[in-house]
Amino acid sequence: MEPIMNELLQQHRDAEAMLARLAAGVIRVQRQGVHGEGVMNELSELRREIQGEVLRHFREEEQALFPVLGRHIDSSSGPIAMLMEEHAQFRQLQLEEALAALESRHQDGWEEKLCQAGDAIGRLMPAHIEKEESVLFPMAEQMLGEDECAEVRTLWSHANAAALTE
Repeated sequence: MEPIMNELLQQHRDAEAMLARLAAGVIRVQRQGVHGEGVMNELSELRREIQGEVLRHFREEEQALFPVLGRHIDSSSGPIAMLMEEHAQFRQLQLEEALAALESRHQDGWEEKLCQAGDAIGRLMPAHIEKEESVLFPMAEQMLGEDECAEVRTLWSHANAAALTE
């Protein structure tokens, strides 16, 4: 298996661990509120991980794997378009905004927004991971030649380097 596919699979395992922590955090917020002992510390750490890992994963797929694989399959419909739409849905859930607002001690319904976003991510992410692992990744393994895999690796490096300067 191509090393990048192994990396993406490992990122999925890491995301699943984050999902479990997010679900536990949402339950703690529902039971104790954000002022419960250690609740905000755990959620703040999780927010940093999500910002780093999940957004990096999306960027690597969107700027490296999808463009190269899109030469073989229609990227305006089909699996790439569907997965891009799901990435956009995750970004719109306002999880990070809710956590940032709560870290800044804003109230105004942010606890509820956090719980709603956490629940939505918990419902959407497992199916998203399954689609990538059962459809997209095998498709990439089958369709991409050695030169294209090298191009994905180059684009992957460029995407991560550009993110460091943002």
